[in-house]
Amino acid sequence: MAMSPPLTLLLFLMALTVAAASSSAIHISLTHIDSNSNLTHTDLITRAVARANRRLSTVQYRSFSLSTDGNEYYMKIGVGTPPKNFHVVVDTGSDVFWTVGFDPRHSSTYRVIPCKSRRCAPRIPFLRLCDPRGNCTYELHYGDGSGTNGTMALETITLGTARGPVSVPDVAFGRSVSTSGNTLTMLDGIVGFGRGKSSLIWNFQQISQLGVDRFSYCLAPFGSSRLVLGRDDGEAIKQSPSTVTIPLLCKLWWSFYNVDLVGISVDGTALPIPKNAFATNWFVKPGVILDSGTTFTYLIRSAYEPLKRAFVAKVVGFAAVDGAGYGFDVCFKTGEAAGERLRFPGLVFHFRGGIDLELPRENYMIGLVKEGVHCLGIMGIDGISVLGSYFQRDFWVDYDLKNNLVSFTPAKCVHG
Repeated sequence: MAMSPPLTLLLFLMALTVAAASSSAIHISLTHIDSNSNLTHTDLITRAVARANRRLSTVQYRSFSLSTDGNEYYMKIGVGTPPKNFHVVVDTGSDVFWTVGFDPRHSSTYRVIPCKSRRCAPRIPFLRLCDPRGNCTYELHYGDGSGTNGTMALETITLGTARGPVSVPDVAFGRSVSTSGNTLTMLDGIVGFGRGKSSLIWNFQQISQLGVDRFSYCLAPFGSSRLVLGRDDGEAIKQSPSTVTIPLLCKLWWSFYNVDLVGISVDGTALPIPKNAFATNWFVKPGVILDSGTTFTYLIRSAYEPLKRAFVAKVVGFAAVDGAGYGFDVCFKTGEAAGERLRFPGLVFHFRGGIDLELPRENYMIGLVKEGVHCLGIMGIDGISVLGSYFQRDFWVDYDLKNNLVSFTPAKCVHG
């Protein structure tokens, strides 16, 4: 028998009060897709490059979708009462939370969302999908040609945290009834953290008792990482004098987190990048986005080519070599050089308002020690620029959704 909504909410608030005694935040472990493999470091890198290239090679930014193939981190989430666990990709580049293999007959808290409900949030403005019975449905097509469709419903989800499980009622999710193409061959779905009205973080924002108006993560390459929902009063997300805070552009019709990049410098020299290279235009150019599901950094070609030329010119003592064999564009033959001998140009990204973010060299120079090369972890692409997970590694990246800000605080992100 289904539990009445008032009783469900009362039990949830009691559990939340206990959890909030020490912190209002929910801490979740993230697992890298290759964390349990026996692959060499070079194999891990080449696999990551291949995933990222597939994810972006067919990007359909005009219809707001990236490929499902290429996502790097996943989390465990329980759906229903009693909860059934799913391993779902964490993706800031999408805005729908959906799973495959969920049977509503085994849950006492499953409720289909009526098409007329405000929770039946359209992915594209002015367009709602409904079945003949008046139930809310969804249909997603990703850039690689894969897709999923199903029913939108409200359900209780359970998150595993360091303090034990936390259950949240009435979260909107998509119960997939059909998938096509290469949609997530290894995992059970996607939990979108994008800016649309179907994402998990938007769901949490609607529950005032949660107080979740921000989320943060600290990404370690190929290892266990951390995700925090809400404001953390402890060691995580502590801003420091080294914190760089960047405004997010106003929310457009797609679900991306857009930032206003205006220039790039290499070793203090501004690159000759066309003025409007990073511009964002409605339905034409997404500009520059932050994307946890893409491994490396991709710049629109009019910005990438000057960057590449500057690196080739400024790297002294190491010959530039073709990086295609490793999945990159350009690499440098470093041999057994290490430590102080490995001097690479500094890299600073300039954002509107005089805001500068200097990247650690490990975030853009990828070392393949066994092969004796270091590769530039930035590549060229058409139509969109993407600041991926390597760009963001070893920072607490904090999305302040209330004030439309994203902050980068240096940190060591290896977890567990």
